[in-house]
Parts: sequence; C-alpha cells; structure tokens
Amino acid sequence: MASSYTVNAKKDLPTIQQIIPLLSEHSKVLIKYAAADLAYVDNLMDQLPDFYVLHIEWDKIISITPAISNGEILKLKDEIYECARSFRQDAISLMQLMSDRFSIDLETLDGLHELKFKKSHKQRGELNEEWNYYLHGAECQFENTQTKQIVEIIIITKPEFGCLDGYFFYNYMITTYKYKALAQALGNDYINVCKAIDLLAKEGILTRMPQLNVTRNIVAIKH
Repeated sequence: MASSYTVNAKKDLPTIQQIIPLLSEHSKVLIKYAAADLAYVDNLMDQLPDFYVLHIEWDKIISITPAISNGEILKLKDEIYECARSFRQDAISLMQLMSDRFSIDLETLDGLHELKFKKSHKQRGELNEEWNYYLHGAECQFENTQTKQIVEIIIITKPEFGCLDGYFFYNYMITTYKYKALAQALGNDYINVCKAIDLLAKEGILTRMPQLNVTRNIVAIKH
C-alpha cells in the first residue's frame, strides 16, 4: 500500500465517493484545497468513521488516516471527558502554584518572561518539592518528581490553561495511573486521542472556545 496520496482540489472538493477508493489503496490521503468549510470536514468525519480527519486550516490541508472508530470513541465519551476535566483541574492548579511562587499574573502572564530567562536554568526549574517545570515556546511542561506524571499545557491561552493538545493529553493519560486504562482503550496511540478530542468537540461533549485565537482551543467545560 502506497504511503500517501495528495488530491489538489483547486476548485471542487472531492466527494466521499471519490475519497473512499483512495483510502483503500493508500495509508494517507491529503486534500489540498483552495476553499473548504466546517460542514465539509464534519461530513467527512461522519462518513469516514474509521479514519481520523485532521483539518490543518493554516496550510489548507485535510489529512485522512486510519484510526479508532467513532463508535469506539463515543463508548468512552464519559471517561474521556472526565480525564479532560481532571487535566484541566491539574493544569489550573499548577499554574496557580507557579503564580504564587514566582509572582506571575495569570491574566497577562506578566513575570513569566523573567522566570523563563532570568530565574530558570535552560528554561527549567523547581516549582516545589513535588513538581519541576520546563517552559518552552507557547507551552509549559510540569513533571511530578515522585510519580513521573506529566502535565503539559498551552499557556498562551491565558487565563484558560485546560486547552487540549492531542499529544500532551495522551502523555497525561499514560503517566496518570487512573487513566492508563483509558489510554489502552484508545490503542495507546496519540492519533486516536487527537481524533477523540475533535470528535467529542463536534458532538458537544467537549467545548471549543473560538474566542481563543489558537487552533488548540478545546476544553472540558460545560456549555
């Protein structure tokens, strides 16, 4: 099976009837488009339940790859929501600890630059006796020195710190004892976790926050 196939949709987007044969011959199908709307992407998600439909808006690309089925994800919707809610609580709690210790304004992140470049060694440091931190780019990774749990969060979404990144959320699952079984049910595959986030946002179980000017803007809060 060929690794990938690219459809250059300069005018008309491919129909589901045109895409399905391509998926039987290729492990990945990429659709490069001039214009596409959310309804088209949502329809692909519905019509291709055994694939992950990733919409990369800034590159105008839709990527389609095999993944856990929609039905299997929806069977786990309560567990996934609970895990995302726990992740959000941990993220907010850790950022509050950072704020208290280093005098960082969580509304503006004032003080974070000084912590990152003047008070840290290679952007790393100790939060308290249980947690270390690593500030990198638009994110911060917290690691528990005893349990090795990892809580890696997006910080530029301030003051909301519970936004879900597929890889970060997967790492949270596999390093948090309570959620290791959930990670296993999702095939221990971060691609399946990415799909679960998008699907549950589409279903209204997780909440997309369009007011946040980032693509990773899905959180576990009730509408």
